[in-house]
Amino acid sequence: MMALMLVCCVCAQAQGPFCGIVGTEGCTAVKYDDPRIIAWATGCDVVFGSINIRNFPDSLVSFTYNGDNAIGPAWTNTVYHVVPLGDAGYATVTFDEPIHNIDGYDFAVYENSFDDYFLELAFVEVSSDGVHFVRFPATSLTQTETQVGAIGQLDATNLNNLAGKFRGGWGTPFDLEELRDSTGIDIDNITHVRVVDVVGSIDPLYGTYDAYGHIVNDPFPTNSYSNGFDLDAVAVLGEYHASIESPIQSVIRSLYPNPAASQVTVMMEPQSSSQTINIYDISGRPVMTKIVPAGTPSVSVSTEHLKNGIYILRAGHQTVRLTVAR
Repeated sequence: MMALMLVCCVCAQAQGPFCGIVGTEGCTAVKYDDPRIIAWATGCDVVFGSINIRNFPDSLVSFTYNGDNAIGPAWTNTVYHVVPLGDAGYATVTFDEPIHNIDGYDFAVYENSFDDYFLELAFVEVSSDGVHFVRFPATSLTQTETQVGAIGQLDATNLNNLAGKFRGGWGTPFDLEELRDSTGIDIDNITHVRVVDVVGSIDPLYGTYDAYGHIVNDPFPTNSYSNGFDLDAVAVLGEYHASIESPIQSVIRSLYPNPAASQVTVMMEPQSSSQTINIYDISGRPVMTKIVPAGTPSVSVSTEHLKNGIYILRAGHQTVRLTVAR
Protein backbone atom coordinates (compact mmCIF):
# COMPACT_ATOMS: atom_id res chain seq x y z
CA MET A 1 0.00 0.00 0.00
CA MET A 2 2.82 2.42 0.84
CA ALA A 3 4.48 1.69 -2.49
CA LEU A 4 1.21 2.35 -4.32
CA MET A 5 0.73 5.64 -2.49
CA LEU A 6 4.28 6.70 -3.40
CA VAL A 7 3.77 5.93 -7.07
CA CYS A 8 0.49 7.84 -7.09
CA CYS A 9 2.26 10.79 -5.47
CA VAL A 10 4.96 10.77 -8.16
CA CYS A 11 2.34 10.61 -10.91
CA ALA A 12 0.35 13.47 -9.44
CA GLN A 13 3.41 15.69 -9.23
CA ALA A 14 4.70 14.99 -12.76
CA GLN A 15 4.99 18.47 -14.27
CA GLY A 16 8.32 18.83 -16.05
CA PRO A 17 8.56 20.11 -19.64
CA PHE A 18 9.62 16.84 -21.30
CA CYS A 19 7.65 13.76 -22.32
CA GLY A 20 6.53 11.39 -19.58
CA ILE A 21 6.33 7.66 -18.94
CA VAL A 22 5.27 4.95 -21.37
CA GLY A 23 1.58 5.28 -22.21
CA THR A 24 1.30 9.02 -21.63
CA GLU A 25 0.63 11.66 -24.27
CA GLY A 26 3.57 12.33 -26.57
CA CYS A 27 5.84 9.68 -25.03
CA THR A 28 8.84 9.10 -27.31
CA ALA A 29 9.91 5.70 -25.90
CA VAL A 30 10.78 3.10 -28.54
CA LYS A 31 9.42 -0.38 -27.79
CA TYR A 32 11.79 -3.33 -28.27
CA ASP A 33 9.74 -4.57 -31.28
CA ASP A 34 9.12 -1.15 -32.87
CA PRO A 35 8.99 -1.48 -36.68
CA ARG A 36 11.50 1.37 -37.02
CA ILE A 37 14.27 -0.84 -35.61
CA ILE A 38 16.51 -2.01 -38.45
CA ALA A 39 19.62 -3.20 -36.56
CA TRP A 40 21.20 -3.72 -33.14
CA ALA A 41 24.69 -3.22 -31.75
CA THR A 42 27.10 -5.99 -32.75
CA GLY A 43 30.09 -5.09 -30.56
CA CYS A 44 30.61 -3.69 -27.07
CA ASP A 45 33.70 -2.68 -25.07
CA VAL A 46 33.28 -1.77 -21.40
CA VAL A 47 35.26 0.21 -18.86
CA PHE A 48 33.64 -0.77 -15.57
CA GLY A 49 33.08 1.75 -12.79
CA SER A 50 33.01 1.54 -9.01
CA ILE A 51 30.53 -0.26 -6.80
CA ASN A 52 30.42 2.96 -4.79
CA ILE A 53 32.63 5.79 -6.01
CA ARG A 54 32.40 7.58 -2.64
CA ASN A 55 33.25 4.74 -0.24
CA PHE A 56 34.77 2.00 -2.41
CA PRO A 57 36.29 3.74 -5.46
CA ASP A 58 38.67 0.86 -6.25
CA SER A 59 36.05 -1.91 -6.05
CA LEU A 60 34.59 -2.37 -9.52
CA VAL A 61 31.25 -3.92 -10.45
CA SER A 62 31.59 -7.60 -11.33
CA PHE A 63 28.18 -8.72 -12.57
CA THR A 64 29.75 -9.51 -15.94
CA TYR A 65 33.26 -9.31 -17.32
CA ASN A 66 32.59 -8.17 -20.89
CA GLY A 67 29.99 -6.40 -23.00
CA ASP A 68 28.36 -9.44 -24.62
CA ASN A 69 25.06 -8.88 -22.81
CA ALA A 70 24.63 -5.53 -24.59
CA ILE A 71 24.94 -7.08 -28.06
CA GLY A 72 21.81 -7.86 -30.07
CA PRO A 73 18.14 -7.15 -29.32
CA ALA A 74 16.78 -5.81 -26.06
CA TRP A 75 15.56 -8.46 -23.64
CA THR A 76 12.01 -8.39 -22.31
CA ASN A 77 11.79 -11.56 -20.21
CA THR A 78 14.64 -10.92 -17.76
CA VAL A 79 16.35 -8.02 -16.01
CA TYR A 80 19.64 -9.91 -15.80
CA HIS A 81 20.84 -10.03 -19.42
CA VAL A 82 22.49 -6.60 -19.13
CA VAL A 83 25.86 -4.92 -18.60
CA PRO A 84 25.90 -2.94 -15.31
CA LEU A 85 28.40 -0.10 -15.75
CA GLY A 86 29.06 0.90 -12.12
CA ASP A 87 29.60 4.48 -10.99
CA ALA A 88 31.03 6.47 -13.94
CA GLY A 89 31.64 3.32 -15.98
CA TYR A 90 30.98 3.38 -19.70
CA ALA A 91 30.29 1.08 -22.64
CA THR A 92 31.15 1.79 -26.28
CA VAL A 93 29.02 -0.11 -28.78
CA THR A 94 29.61 -0.59 -32.51
CA PHE A 95 27.50 -1.71 -35.46
CA ASP A 96 27.85 -3.61 -38.71
CA GLU A 97 26.79 -0.48 -40.62
CA PRO A 98 27.08 3.20 -39.56
CA ILE A 99 24.08 5.05 -38.14
CA HIS A 100 22.75 7.75 -40.46
CA ASN A 101 20.97 10.98 -39.61
CA ILE A 102 17.43 10.33 -40.83
CA ASP A 103 14.21 12.30 -40.35
CA GLY A 104 13.46 11.96 -36.65
CA TYR A 105 15.16 9.73 -34.09
CA ASP A 106 18.16 7.68 -35.24
CA PHE A 107 18.89 5.21 -32.43
CA ALA A 108 17.59 4.17 -29.02
CA VAL A 109 19.32 3.01 -25.81
CA TYR A 110 17.68 0.39 -23.56
CA GLU A 111 18.02 -0.08 -19.79
CA ASN A 112 16.35 -2.71 -17.59
CA SER A 113 14.32 -0.64 -15.12
CA PHE A 114 11.48 -2.74 -13.68
CA ASP A 115 9.08 0.21 -13.50
CA ASP A 116 8.51 3.78 -14.67
CA TYR A 117 10.06 5.53 -11.68
CA PHE A 118 13.19 3.70 -10.50
CA LEU A 119 15.44 5.15 -13.20
CA GLU A 120 19.21 4.74 -13.43
CA LEU A 121 20.52 7.26 -15.93
CA ALA A 122 23.38 7.60 -18.40
CA PHE A 123 24.82 10.21 -20.74
CA VAL A 124 25.08 9.28 -24.43
CA GLU A 125 27.91 10.21 -26.79
CA VAL A 126 28.56 9.41 -30.45
CA SER A 127 31.59 9.21 -32.71
CA SER A 128 32.28 8.66 -36.39
CA ASP A 129 35.88 7.51 -35.88
CA GLY A 130 35.96 5.89 -32.44
CA VAL A 131 38.27 8.63 -31.14
CA HIS A 132 36.37 11.92 -31.05
CA PHE A 133 33.08 11.71 -29.13
CA VAL A 134 30.34 14.33 -28.76
CA ARG A 135 27.79 14.14 -25.94
CA PHE A 136 24.09 14.80 -26.45
CA PRO A 137 23.01 17.86 -24.42
CA ALA A 138 21.32 16.19 -21.46
CA THR A 139 18.91 17.93 -19.08
CA SER A 140 18.01 16.97 -15.51
CA LEU A 141 15.53 19.19 -13.68
CA THR A 142 15.19 16.87 -10.68
CA GLN A 143 15.51 18.73 -7.39
CA THR A 144 19.01 18.75 -5.89
CA GLU A 145 18.22 19.57 -2.25
CA THR A 146 17.61 15.96 -1.21
CA GLN A 147 19.53 12.93 -2.43
CA VAL A 148 17.46 10.38 -4.35
CA GLY A 149 18.08 7.22 -2.34
CA ALA A 150 19.17 3.79 -3.49
CA ILE A 151 15.56 2.80 -4.20
CA GLY A 152 14.32 6.33 -4.88
CA GLN A 153 12.14 7.45 -7.76
CA LEU A 154 12.35 10.02 -10.54
CA ASP A 155 9.86 11.94 -12.67
CA ALA A 156 10.58 11.30 -16.36
CA THR A 157 9.13 14.68 -17.37
CA ASN A 158 12.18 16.32 -15.77
CA LEU A 159 14.64 14.36 -17.94
CA ASN A 160 15.80 14.81 -21.52
CA ASN A 161 18.57 13.18 -23.56
CA LEU A 162 19.40 10.84 -20.69
CA ALA A 163 19.36 7.10 -21.39
CA GLY A 164 17.39 5.10 -18.82
CA LYS A 165 14.45 7.49 -18.83
CA PHE A 166 12.01 4.65 -19.61
CA ARG A 167 11.32 1.21 -18.16
CA GLY A 168 12.81 -2.02 -19.49
CA GLY A 169 11.84 -2.94 -23.04
CA TRP A 170 11.37 0.72 -24.00
CA GLY A 171 14.38 2.60 -25.36
CA THR A 172 15.29 6.25 -24.97
CA PRO A 173 15.63 7.71 -28.50
CA PHE A 174 18.28 10.15 -29.73
CA ASP A 175 18.26 12.44 -32.77
CA LEU A 176 21.61 13.13 -34.44
CA GLU A 177 20.20 16.33 -35.91
CA GLU A 178 20.71 17.91 -32.48
CA LEU A 179 24.47 17.56 -33.01
CA ARG A 180 24.58 19.07 -36.49
CA ASP A 181 26.74 22.01 -35.41
CA SER A 182 29.21 19.82 -33.49
CA THR A 183 32.81 19.51 -34.64
CA GLY A 184 34.80 16.30 -34.88
CA ILE A 185 31.94 14.01 -35.95
CA ASP A 186 30.01 13.18 -39.11
CA ILE A 187 26.38 12.80 -38.06
CA ASP A 188 25.64 10.89 -41.28
CA ASN A 189 28.25 8.25 -40.50
CA ILE A 190 28.15 7.38 -36.78
CA THR A 191 30.15 4.24 -36.00
CA HIS A 192 30.29 4.30 -32.18
CA VAL A 193 27.76 5.04 -29.43
CA ARG A 194 29.11 5.47 -25.91
CA VAL A 195 26.86 5.14 -22.85
CA VAL A 196 28.34 6.77 -19.70
CA ASP A 197 26.87 6.06 -16.27
CA VAL A 198 25.61 9.09 -14.37
CA VAL A 199 26.97 9.27 -10.83
CA GLY A 200 23.74 10.39 -9.21
CA SER A 201 25.24 11.90 -6.06
CA ILE A 202 24.33 15.52 -5.31
CA ASP A 203 27.70 15.88 -3.55
CA PRO A 204 29.82 18.00 -5.96
CA LEU A 205 32.86 15.87 -5.08
CA TYR A 206 31.31 12.87 -6.82
CA GLY A 207 28.29 14.00 -8.82
CA THR A 208 27.97 14.69 -12.53
CA TYR A 209 26.32 17.60 -14.32
CA ASP A 210 24.01 17.98 -17.29
CA ALA A 211 24.72 20.27 -20.23
CA TYR A 212 23.28 23.28 -18.41
CA GLY A 213 25.10 23.03 -15.10
CA HIS A 214 22.45 21.10 -13.16
CA ILE A 215 23.83 18.32 -10.99
CA VAL A 216 22.08 15.06 -11.93
CA ASN A 217 20.25 13.43 -9.02
CA ASP A 218 19.44 9.74 -9.45
CA PRO A 219 19.43 6.65 -7.14
CA PHE A 220 22.66 6.74 -5.09
CA PRO A 221 24.41 4.89 -3.60
CA THR A 222 23.32 1.40 -4.62
CA ASN A 223 26.35 -0.50 -3.20
CA SER A 224 26.02 -3.55 -5.42
CA TYR A 225 28.23 -5.62 -7.70
CA SER A 226 25.67 -4.74 -10.39
CA ASN A 227 25.10 -1.06 -9.64
CA GLY A 228 24.88 1.88 -12.01
CA PHE A 229 23.25 2.08 -15.42
CA ASP A 230 22.36 -1.39 -16.74
CA LEU A 231 22.92 -1.39 -20.50
CA ASP A 232 20.55 -3.80 -22.22
CA ALA A 233 20.89 -2.89 -25.92
CA VAL A 234 21.25 -0.14 -28.53
CA ALA A 235 18.93 -0.15 -31.55
CA VAL A 236 19.40 1.57 -34.91
CA LEU A 237 16.23 3.20 -36.24
CA GLY A 238 15.10 3.51 -39.84
CA GLU A 239 11.87 4.96 -41.23
CA TYR A 240 10.44 7.71 -39.06
CA HIS A 241 6.90 7.68 -37.67
CA ALA A 242 5.62 10.92 -36.10
CA SER A 243 5.78 10.61 -32.35
CA ILE A 244 2.68 12.73 -31.82
CA GLU A 245 0.49 9.95 -33.19
CA SER A 246 -0.82 8.12 -30.15
CA PRO A 247 -3.62 5.70 -29.24
CA ILE A 248 -4.33 8.03 -26.32
CA GLN A 249 -6.62 11.01 -26.89
CA SER A 250 -4.38 13.84 -28.07
CA VAL A 251 -4.71 17.56 -27.54
CA ILE A 252 -2.28 18.36 -30.35
CA ARG A 253 -3.03 16.93 -33.78
CA SER A 254 -0.13 18.40 -35.73
CA LEU A 255 2.25 21.33 -36.13
CA TYR A 256 3.01 23.13 -39.37
CA PRO A 257 5.36 24.18 -40.64
CA ASN A 258 7.84 22.19 -38.56
CA PRO A 259 10.63 23.31 -38.79
CA ALA A 260 9.18 26.78 -38.34
CA ALA A 261 10.71 30.15 -39.21
CA SER A 262 8.57 33.00 -37.86
CA GLN A 263 5.34 31.21 -36.98
CA VAL A 264 3.93 27.75 -36.29
CA THR A 265 0.29 26.68 -36.43
CA VAL A 266 -0.82 24.21 -33.79
CA MET A 267 -3.76 22.06 -34.93
CA MET A 268 -5.71 20.92 -31.86
CA GLU A 269 -8.59 18.70 -30.85
CA PRO A 270 -11.17 21.24 -29.62
CA GLN A 271 -11.46 21.01 -25.83
CA SER A 272 -14.35 21.83 -23.52
CA SER A 273 -12.14 24.10 -21.44
CA SER A 274 -9.29 26.48 -22.19
CA GLN A 275 -5.81 25.03 -22.73
CA THR A 276 -2.34 26.37 -22.07
CA ILE A 277 0.44 25.91 -24.61
CA ASN A 278 3.93 26.12 -23.15
CA ILE A 279 7.16 26.13 -25.13
CA TYR A 280 10.46 25.20 -23.46
CA ASP A 281 13.99 25.26 -24.79
CA ILE A 282 15.97 22.03 -24.67
CA SER A 283 17.35 22.90 -21.23
CA GLY A 284 13.80 22.96 -19.84
CA ARG A 285 13.62 26.75 -19.53
CA PRO A 286 10.15 28.14 -20.41
CA VAL A 287 10.29 30.57 -23.33
CA MET A 288 6.62 31.10 -24.19
CA THR A 289 3.11 30.58 -22.82
CA LYS A 290 -0.14 30.99 -24.74
CA ILE A 291 -3.74 30.48 -23.55
CA VAL A 292 -6.05 28.76 -26.04
CA PRO A 293 -9.81 29.37 -25.55
CA ALA A 294 -12.18 26.39 -25.25
CA GLY A 295 -13.33 24.93 -28.57
CA THR A 296 -10.38 26.32 -30.57
CA PRO A 297 -9.31 23.96 -33.42
CA SER A 298 -6.05 25.74 -34.25
CA VAL A 299 -3.84 28.53 -33.01
CA SER A 300 -0.87 30.40 -34.51
CA VAL A 301 2.20 30.92 -32.35
CA SER A 302 4.96 33.38 -33.20
CA THR A 303 8.50 31.96 -33.17
CA GLU A 304 10.20 35.14 -34.39
CA HIS A 305 11.94 35.76 -31.07
CA LEU A 306 13.23 32.18 -30.73
CA LYS A 307 16.74 31.21 -31.76
CA ASN A 308 17.32 28.37 -34.20
CA GLY A 309 17.16 25.04 -32.40
CA ILE A 310 14.93 22.35 -30.93
CA TYR A 311 12.14 23.18 -28.49
CA ILE A 312 9.51 21.26 -26.54
CA LEU A 313 5.89 22.32 -27.08
CA ARG A 314 3.53 21.10 -24.36
CA ALA A 315 -0.26 21.18 -24.16
CA GLY A 316 -2.01 19.31 -21.36
CA HIS A 317 0.06 16.17 -20.75
CA GLN A 318 1.27 15.95 -24.35
CA THR A 319 4.68 17.06 -25.60
CA VAL A 320 5.81 17.52 -29.20
CA ARG A 321 9.17 18.56 -30.56
CA LEU A 322 9.31 21.87 -32.43
CA THR A 323 12.27 22.89 -34.55
CA VAL A 324 12.96 26.54 -35.33
CA ALA A 325 15.14 27.10 -38.40
CA ARG A 326 15.61 30.08 -40.68
